Amino acid sequence: MKTKLSPIAAGTMNWGIRDKNLSSSEMEHLMNSCIENQITSFNHADIYGNYTTESEFGKAFAQSKIDRNKIQLISRRGIQHVNCRNNAIKHYEYSKDYIIWSLENSLKNLQTDYLDVLLFHRPSPLMVVDEIADAVAKLKKEGKITDFGVSNFTTSQTELICQKTEVK
Repeated sequence: MKTKLSPIAAGTMNWGIRDKNLSSSEMEHLMNSCIENQITSFNHADIYGNYTTESEFGKAFAQSKIDRNKIQLISRRGIQHVNCRNNAIKHYEYSKDYIIWSLENSLKNLQTDYLDVLLFHRPSPLMVVDEIADAVAKLKKEGKITDFGVSNFTTSQTELICQKTEVK
């Protein structure tokens, strides 16, 4: 089943500590305002707010009592920040184990059982497409993601991922 996203997605990059530093009640108010305006898709990345924005959003989401079936949650994977999660250098991580671990961490932080869309944020010259394909297959089979996609990938990189994941 393909995920039906709203025509506009609310980006959450600036909601957290690295910019607006919204409180839970402010996030809840913003979520409800978005929904009232037919913006039901919320775009995240695990790195936002030095890995804290998803958790803060999740708290606000739980407090809001918004029906999970009325919104779509998107989260990006791949970029690793320095000084977070014991990362010594800024890099990209696309190993199967990391994708699965970080996705499960996002589900816990967002207080949901699944993501509507998992996006791979930026390509890495070291990525092994079979690792991505294996992770996607496992996460879909377990119902932890409905769909997946890429952002900032070239046409040939996208075509390779489509071939490996049997996307038509």
